[in-house]
Amino acid sequence: MAVRRFERKIVAAIAAVAFMPLIGALVLGQRALREAYGVGVNEQVAGELERGLSLYKAHFATLRQSAERTADAVAADFELNRALEKVDSAHGPDPSGAARTVDPTRVARALDPTRVARALDPTRVARALDALLARYDNIVRIEVLDRSVRLAAREQTFAGAPELRLLELVRRLHVGESIEARVTVGTDARAFGDYQRAGEVSEVFRTLERGSEYVSGFYLAVYIALLVSVIVVALGIGLAISRRVTRRVLQLAEATQKVGAGDLGVNVPVHDDDEVGDLTRAFNGMVRDMRESRDRIEYLSRIGAWQEFAKRLAHEIKNPLTPIQLAVQELHRSYKGDDARFRRTLEDARAIVEEEIATLRRLVSEFSDFARLPEAHLSPADLGVFVREAVDAPFRGDEASEVASTPVELIAEIESGALPVLIDAMLLKRCLDNLIRNATQALRNAGSNEGRVIVAARATGERAIVEVRDNGPGVPEATRDRVFDPYYTTKAEGTGLGLAIVKKIVLEHGGEISCGLAREGGACFRISLPFVRTSRPPGAPK
Repeated sequence: MAVRRFERKIVAAIAAVAFMPLIGALVLGQRALREAYGVGVNEQVAGELERGLSLYKAHFATLRQSAERTADAVAADFELNRALEKVDSAHGPDPSGAARTVDPTRVARALDPTRVARALDPTRVARALDALLARYDNIVRIEVLDRSVRLAAREQTFAGAPELRLLELVRRLHVGESIEARVTVGTDARAFGDYQRAGEVSEVFRTLERGSEYVSGFYLAVYIALLVSVIVVALGIGLAISRRVTRRVLQLAEATQKVGAGDLGVNVPVHDDDEVGDLTRAFNGMVRDMRESRDRIEYLSRIGAWQEFAKRLAHEIKNPLTPIQLAVQELHRSYKGDDARFRRTLEDARAIVEEEIATLRRLVSEFSDFARLPEAHLSPADLGVFVREAVDAPFRGDEASEVASTPVELIAEIESGALPVLIDAMLLKRCLDNLIRNATQALRNAGSNEGRVIVAARATGERAIVEVRDNGPGVPEATRDRVFDPYYTTKAEGTGLGLAIVKKIVLEHGGEISCGLAREGGACFRISLPFVRTSRPPGAPK
């Protein structure tokens, strides 16, 4: 990978700072090595080092013998063996001294670890182990095992003691061939560390003594290599840091090019909390706002096209409905014959035609309402007060009878405090009415006798939230992204325009709407509106 200009500048600065003290460090290092040889490398120091190592070895041999004797003493302890006598009683000799036949069932029971554990007196065994721990202060842990099955274990801790070096010894107890004691003995680990360091010093000293005339130059070369390696590492770190910065800047540049080409799905990862990270977050926020604005514009454009289509469709359907209805009615009235069967057929045909024409008139009415949907004219309002009034206001016409026919409890949950927003009260009221009516229809179709519809208003960050939730069947996750499309519906009698109207109204308020799962188990439609931002000083007139 080529080194960029910014990276070259950083590497050059680090190299200049690192190489300047190199000459002085070399002169001082060489002089210090020569003086050290004159003072430290002599026969007396070598002899003292050897004697110290011999003393350490003798001390370690003594410690090992002490640990072996301690383990032997534990295995031979009278109280411990007496406490474990019952363990081997299942397969010991007959007290009478007579030979006996081996009972396999009894042997199996005797070998059962759980049966052995029940045969012990835990208190007596623990007392014996505690006595051993108190007697031997170098024992850290004692375990009693029967064929690898632990029968008892005790250990002791040493408050404020130094780090210990542990040695584990296994001894067979006199109570039975299968009973073993695993004794863990501890000793101060500092002596081993001192011994290791003394050995290293002695080895270094012997090396210095064997090649004293060459060591000065060797260590000087090592010192130079160390300095050079530090400089190389510093240069590498500087290059890596600079490359990390330039890589993030290049990611931003590439993302900017993609945005310029029309790709608004770009999202640059943010890994650091520095100036470049702040710039990246601001860039991602800008792209997100652009993407949301584009989606909003595209949706409103689609809705506008559908409105024009609905307007034409309503006009084309509405015109022939009245002539068709009049023609059928005239045909029914003009028949003067006596054929009762034919008259009944005419009446059935007239009823069917009039019913279907009524359905078409209702569809035409919905298409016309959708086509005549006005633009929002926003004015300041308190969203909490508006939601409370909208919930308390009664429904009118067919909506009132439809809602009243469903046993639904309508609940308002309004957060205390002001929620200042800009709204068109008439359009937003229509939006809430559509959502409440959809919830009541879902509860009615589900046959719910304890339906609840909750309308909630609260603040979240810089936005005000309105939620319409219910405890009905909810909206399937696979269709949640399509419920706002015009003419998409899952109801047999629906036209699919209600939620499209709702989303258009919300978008014209500068807000967002989503469909999800309510905590009550049903559907949750969440409307998010921006708070009003004003620079008016307190107390100033509106």
